[in-house]
Amino acid sequence: MYKYQIFGKSGRRRISLNSLDEQIQRVIDKHRIVGLAASVMREGKQIWSAGYGWANVDRRIPVTSRTLFRIASISKTVVATAVMQLVEQGLCGIDQDVSEILGFPVRSSKYPETPITLRMIMTHTSGLQDEYVRFVVDSRSENPPKIRLTDLLLPGGTYYTDSLWGDGQPGDPDYFEYSNLGAVMLATVVERLSNERFDEYCKKHLFEPLHMDDTSFNIADLNDMDSVAVLYEYSTADERFFASADDFRGKKPEAIDYSGYVPGTNGALFSPQGGLRTSVDNLTRFMEAHSNGGKLNDVQILKPESVDLMHAPHWSGHRQEGFFRNCGLQFQITDDLLPGHQLIGHSGDAYGLLSDMYFHKQEKWGFILLINGVIQSKGRGVYFEAEEELAQVLKTAFLGL
Repeated sequence: MYKYQIFGKSGRRRISLNSLDEQIQRVIDKHRIVGLAASVMREGKQIWSAGYGWANVDRRIPVTSRTLFRIASISKTVVATAVMQLVEQGLCGIDQDVSEILGFPVRSSKYPETPITLRMIMTHTSGLQDEYVRFVVDSRSENPPKIRLTDLLLPGGTYYTDSLWGDGQPGDPDYFEYSNLGAVMLATVVERLSNERFDEYCKKHLFEPLHMDDTSFNIADLNDMDSVAVLYEYSTADERFFASADDFRGKKPEAIDYSGYVPGTNGALFSPQGGLRTSVDNLTRFMEAHSNGGKLNDVQILKPESVDLMHAPHWSGHRQEGFFRNCGLQFQITDDLLPGHQLIGHSGDAYGLLSDMYFHKQEKWGFILLINGVIQSKGRGVYFEAEEELAQVLKTAFLGL
């Protein structure tokens, strides 16, 4: 069932591939992982990728390194990269009032005089709370879409509520609040400044240049629906997994009519907060570019100084039971997953999926884990045991650390 490939020289591996498979399988069996795709990067280049288990249990479709996963919050790093491209073009600044970009006032009901900046949004210090689920669900249920972001953010809007804003003053580091809604606003900013739909902007300016050919925020772009991994949640009461998302059964959903959509009015349509679908091989190309100063081969998606700014700590504290301690511009900085190694990247957790994309900036090694179903149990710290154990196996096998 194992599908893997080795890239370049592999002489520095500490264990054989058979031994590696055995170790990974032990973790899979221990935590009842449904399916896993993994990748390792060393010296800024992918050296290995593999698939284990099932992308679709009922239809017996195995995971490979080309299986597409809905990667959850790792998507936010792509959104921020798109924003920083526009910053480089001089179309906006990270300390600019987002109201000036969106064309309507965005203000906390508790601090109406305080501007909300892009930096605040990208560091989760804007004061935005995630009172947005009904808005997102309704936005994505319309065909053609008509709901606008103003319906959520402007007082008097259909989806507006005062609980949209926390108690802290925007920008106050003591009031860090992880915000999915922030990514929706950033996607709308990308549309507003580029006059392109968010999914099309990312495809043209990120995915195509990086040859991420099987990656999109728009399900309509995917060619092979059988390649999409079903996401499975575990029911403790029933002691079984059930399909919770992306169970398309090989058929593409009804096409959305975007012909009348005006870019810059509702970035929620493409789920920028977590809806990117990609393969572990494609996502590794994005990680390689970020680890190499914004460059992959001859393609420069960002300037090195922009990448460094994104990876630098802009906030530090203790939030979500210690999970967030240092935050860049939509990038997390952590030494919790592999103690003793400060890693930059992001994780994801939604609909039963767990995902991790982390790299060591100075030493240019990293790894990606995409898991479409697992019995989730916390380990020694803030990550789940399965994540910790798989990260340790890959680090020992390929990085000799």
